[in-house]
Amino acid sequence: MDPAEILMVASHRYDLDAAAALGLGTAFVSRPDEYGPDGHADQASDGDYDVVVDSIEDLAGTLGARG
Repeated sequence: MDPAEILMVASHRYDLDAAAALGLGTAFVSRPDEYGPDGHADQASDGDYDVVVDSIEDLAGTLGARG
């Protein structure tokens, strides 16, 4: 497969930045409570990656998955 045909899905910016550097598509899934209520989970804004969503379910809807 061509790297552009692959979508790296992650909640960590460093993983997605590495994937983007290799030409892969990128999808950031927010996990605000990953490190507990006082933790500092990675955040992303629209435009930081190819897709930015709040949940795996949102990602499925964005990509047009059918149940």
